[in-house]
Amino acid sequence: MSYTDNKNQGYDKGYEAFEKFLYMIAERQQAIDEYESMHKKSTNENEDENEIDENKPDDSPLEKEEEEENEDKKEELEEEEKEDFITPELFEKLEQIRTGEYDDLFGCYDYPNDDEDKSGDDDDDEEDDSVSEGSPFGNDDDIEGEDFPTGEIEQNLSLTTKATILRPFRNPRAELDKLIGCDEIKQRMDDLVALSTYNTLRSIHFPKSKQHKMSLHSLFLGSPGTGKTTVCKIYGSLLRDAGALSKGHIVVCDRSTFLGTLWGDEERATNQVIDMAKGGVLMIDEAYLLKGENKNDPGRVVIQLLMNVLADENNRDMAVVLCGYKEPMQKLLDLNPGLRSRFPNQFEFKDFTIEQLLSITKMRIAEYGYHFTPQAWKKYCEVLTAAYKVRDSQTWGNARFVANLLERIYLKHATRCVKTGAGSKSKIRLLTTADIVPIEVPRAKPRIGF
Repeated sequence: MSYTDNKNQGYDKGYEAFEKFLYMIAERQQAIDEYESMHKKSTNENEDENEIDENKPDDSPLEKEEEEENEDKKEELEEEEKEDFITPELFEKLEQIRTGEYDDLFGCYDYPNDDEDKSGDDDDDEEDDSVSEGSPFGNDDDIEGEDFPTGEIEQNLSLTTKATILRPFRNPRAELDKLIGCDEIKQRMDDLVALSTYNTLRSIHFPKSKQHKMSLHSLFLGSPGTGKTTVCKIYGSLLRDAGALSKGHIVVCDRSTFLGTLWGDEERATNQVIDMAKGGVLMIDEAYLLKGENKNDPGRVVIQLLMNVLADENNRDMAVVLCGYKEPMQKLLDLNPGLRSRFPNQFEFKDFTIEQLLSITKMRIAEYGYHFTPQAWKKYCEVLTAAYKVRDSQTWGNARFVANLLERIYLKHATRCVKTGAGSKSKIRLLTTADIVPIEVPRAKPRIGF
């Protein structure tokens, strides 16, 4: 029997068992409902009889005692019935259903071992559970219900724009631990958060004592797709938990957020962005673009306004994070002698290795419940490796390239399933070699001039 037949057979048996399991739940619940209905009806009849026989002599003490004992036994029986209904084993299965782990009940993961069709990546399961490079733009783990800004910015009377607002994580420590790579960044962030927490404790227990001065402003240096936005969201969330920031949200901006069409738009927009970022983190992506080649470039006005904010001691409840490539960011810091000193915390995000990109792939497909066949995984590795070898350091997208490649594969897979049919339920989420197609690798930007 082939691997696919074994897998389908295991799935069918699991599905049949699960149907019986659901039927058992419904049957037992129906029995309890009928019992409670009969008990309620009996109670109502007894009440009616008591109303009719008001003049009936009281029962003897012995009869009353027997009646009370019978009532106690009946209540104990009801409690036992309810306890028997939700057994520990049943509770465990229900909890699996609630948390989304019900696929294991269908046998979708524990396939029979078959040398012909092993995935070859089972050894990395432990690593998959400890890494993450998902999208930071909103998920079920975000904090809801608080008064976070909307991001609306009025640059002038006829032009409005919108900054991206990221809500803080509920459990930023878990999100930090799941990051792929970034070991040095994790350690340095731990140190910063520890000092913030320590300062909070000192201020509580020794309010009159001098507190350590600590700057939260940071530089995130690295190529696109290396996790800067995700780490920034974790950073704000950790500082919120440590008491260093009151809200912990992220206001994501770039050059276009600040510059409008009229003279003075940049000052108006910058002031609005700063107000939005109070209590959280102001993240400026590709911040080096604010340093225009012309000395009258309006982006330079934004930098000067930010300098004024950074110098104001009243703006302690806010962190500013400037992001971009390392070399252009260093040139930006050279623009103003005081700018470098305002950003003492520098985090360098290195490009992902091919092994890390493959780990990111496993994590991303697991979010949707997909699985590669062994042949499909082999082909995917070849496609990604080929793209990695011809990458350009200035245009390579890192995790973004993986996301784009997977989106192309998902599209191909969905089209195939709809047109030709998946065959069985288990194959709806099974990626085959027919789904693996390469995408264009970004090329180096042409250089102008000699």
